[in-house]
Amino acid sequence: MVKKSPQILLHSLLLLFVSSAWGQDIDVATRLRLAQSFEQSGDWERVVSIYEELHRRDPTNYVFFDGLRRAYAQTKKYDEAIELVEHRLRLQPKDPHLTSILAGLHYEKGDESKADSMWQLVLLSDRKNASSYRLVASQMLDHRLFEHAIKTYLSARSAGLGQDIFAEELGSIYSALQQYGSATKEFIRILKRAPEQLPYIENRIASFSMRNDGLRAATAAVQEEIRQTPANLTLRSLLAWMAIEGKDFESAYQQYRVIDSLRNAKGHELFNFGQRALQERAFRVAAKTFRVVIEQQAPPTILPQARLGYARAIEELSDESDTSGRFPEGTTAGAQWPVSESQPSYSGAIALYGRIIAEYPHSELAAQAHYRIGCICFDRFFDLDRALSAFELAKKGAKSPSVQFDATLKVAEVLAARGNLFEAKAEYLPLTKAAIPAYRDKALFQLAELDYFAGSFDSSLARLGLLTSNVNIDLANDALQLQYFVQENKSTSSKALQEFAKADLLVRQRKFSEALGRFKEIAASNPTVLLVDDTMMRIGELQLMLKQTSEAMATFQKVAAEMQTSILRDRAQLRIGEIFQNVLKDKAKAIEAYELLLAKYPNSMYVEEVRKRIRFLRGDAI
Repeated sequence: MVKKSPQILLHSLLLLFVSSAWGQDIDVATRLRLAQSFEQSGDWERVVSIYEELHRRDPTNYVFFDGLRRAYAQTKKYDEAIELVEHRLRLQPKDPHLTSILAGLHYEKGDESKADSMWQLVLLSDRKNASSYRLVASQMLDHRLFEHAIKTYLSARSAGLGQDIFAEELGSIYSALQQYGSATKEFIRILKRAPEQLPYIENRIASFSMRNDGLRAATAAVQEEIRQTPANLTLRSLLAWMAIEGKDFESAYQQYRVIDSLRNAKGHELFNFGQRALQERAFRVAAKTFRVVIEQQAPPTILPQARLGYARAIEELSDESDTSGRFPEGTTAGAQWPVSESQPSYSGAIALYGRIIAEYPHSELAAQAHYRIGCICFDRFFDLDRALSAFELAKKGAKSPSVQFDATLKVAEVLAARGNLFEAKAEYLPLTKAAIPAYRDKALFQLAELDYFAGSFDSSLARLGLLTSNVNIDLANDALQLQYFVQENKSTSSKALQEFAKADLLVRQRKFSEALGRFKEIAASNPTVLLVDDTMMRIGELQLMLKQTSEAMATFQKVAAEMQTSILRDRAQLRIGEIFQNVLKDKAKAIEAYELLLAKYPNSMYVEEVRKRIRFLRGDAI
């Protein structure tokens, strides 16, 4: 028998010990992961069993201790949990964290008096230690003792730790309790100490400012503070932001007038607000704001843009008040700053744009003014000659690619409205290679539409395919709808589709009466083709546009009631409700029509919108 040397024997024993320890470590890690898995699934009885085993193996391991403590608490084994924590406290006497946890367990067991005494003991042990207050309040919050947590945080201020301490925590609790005024006061404490935190504080207040009561309480709190410190620009900025949140642009304007004055901003603060008001479609306030900037003779860095913004606001106000449909007479130059925004007209807007062109010739500003004049001429009055001239001037004078591209798109649109499809294509084609993807996509879609109008359906589908392959682009949905319509009808009713496309071009050219006649001919000649329901919907829309209300109602009712296989029946029913609501002003009939849509087409894409309208008509919506 060969005897092993002492060195070999020692080495073998060492390997055996290491292997055993390694195996134990792997087993412990596996058991811990298993416990955590059961904890996530809520199987607390199994969690208790595993953590008890792990804790027996290593009573000093905090992870095992805390896991077992949580498991006991979840299974309401409070005595076992209390005993577990008290045992660890004997090893770590007066540990404030363990004492706070133990207090929470006594509270859950029902001994609120003992819990409160223990929490107070933690606080009294070191009244100048902010961590103690945070520790106790955190435990109270874990047990949903919100008012107790508030008192704990406030007691830190009474103890001399500062009047702003725990403002963040208190603001959060007050917000959760819907005590919005108190929450805002705490956030103001933060803001007065650190004005650079304004965006963060706005974000915190935004969590409740969408509620009317939340916005009112927050506004009152900030107003009260401003009365005490009227020169605090940060608070005024916060108040202006809240006014914008509540769509109270007049109040926001008043704040920005003060802010601009206090900062000696020479109109910059007002100008920036005017731009925001314009973006938010608060056109009357935007016009008033830009007017003040102009009258104050703001610096040349913002004055030209303020004049353009003012003209833009007057244009939009004209759009809101326009009922004549008549092209404004008069020159495109010579307007005075300002014109009257109480009775805006397109003639005023065009004159303002004309003055910009005269005062800043050959500039980017002039190009933008030409572009806006073109939009008024084309979109509002369909004066194709004046529109084309203005867009060509904008295109020629533009320095930035975006204005040049916008003008090019409009030139092509006017040419298409004139019936010059070939020339319109020539304008669109270069844009398909533009560096800005949005313009490339727009030009490609417009080319696909022109091919559709011309009856070149294969070419149209090829272009649409390039757009529909990328669902993330803005035009993907429009491209998909046109693609589906052409594909569905090209093979089954090509001749009817060609006539339909020609009639669609007439609509684009605003030859509504002629288009209506064409669509009626298509419906009469092709009663069985797939696109007959689309044709009927076009007829109804045109009748509505031409103020043939009863005829439009009859057409939509025919689609909804008689075309049993049509996928447009819900849309037709929606139009019936809209006619009752918006044209005939008959609330009861509108509600009845909308309810019929809900009953007959419960899976319609219009269901949510229709429910909102019903609530509004009944007076339920605020």
